[in-house]
Amino acid sequence: MAQFEPKILGFLCNWCAYAGADLAGVSRFQYPSNMRVIRVMCSGRVDPVHIFDAFKNGIDGVAVLGCHPGDCHYQTGNYEAENKMKMTKKVLEKIGMNSDRLYLDWVSAAEGKRFSEVISDLTSRLKKIGPIRKDTDFKNSILIGQRVVQSVRLRWLVGKQRELIETGNVYGETLPAEKIEEILAKNIDKEFIRQRIISLLTEKPCSVIQISDKLNISSSTVAKYVTSMENTGFVSLFDFDDNNPRYCLVDGGNEQ
Repeated sequence: MAQFEPKILGFLCNWCAYAGADLAGVSRFQYPSNMRVIRVMCSGRVDPVHIFDAFKNGIDGVAVLGCHPGDCHYQTGNYEAENKMKMTKKVLEKIGMNSDRLYLDWVSAAEGKRFSEVISDLTSRLKKIGPIRKDTDFKNSILIGQRVVQSVRLRWLVGKQRELIETGNVYGETLPAEKIEEILAKNIDKEFIRQRIISLLTEKPCSVIQISDKLNISSSTVAKYVTSMENTGFVSLFDFDDNNPRYCLVDGGNEQ
């Protein structure tokens, strides 16, 4: 049986990592040919949605490579990339996926040798993890994760994370990194539950009890989420099943 060769997608910063890859080629440093490259102007421009798109389409691992901290061509882009990828890893873990499939690192334009070592190490690790699943249940989980990272609240928190820690809010009040992480984790949990409910209602109308049974979430918790989504016009009453109201999505559920 042929050895598993992982498919890797790399998002490489134009100014550093991509130039480092070019130097590795010119210098003839050897490394596996498993990675296909997308050049981006800054690692901070990589949207978590793109990460989930890659996994949804059968990519076994994603690498985001940017400038070293303090050397970003756009000053803070790599810090933004770090916060985005940390959040994305948390969401990957939440949907039951090995977060090591997502790799973030820094490679300068002068580090051709280091680039070859990073890709060699990543390829080796992905071989141990194995191929990504391609069954329907897994793809549904990926879709839920993708919808979680599209949450406006999560995007705002990640985007403001560094500012809240270093300079504070409009009142000049700063928050410790641990508190930000706690707030972020709670919001990921909330959005994950919400998107699981949405995924179920996408299939067919359900009552609170049916959602509770299928998702193994308490009826009181489900009722709280359904009521909130009904108040915002995201779900509506569909009919009754033995006096239990069943709910459905409104207009296909396009709200974020």
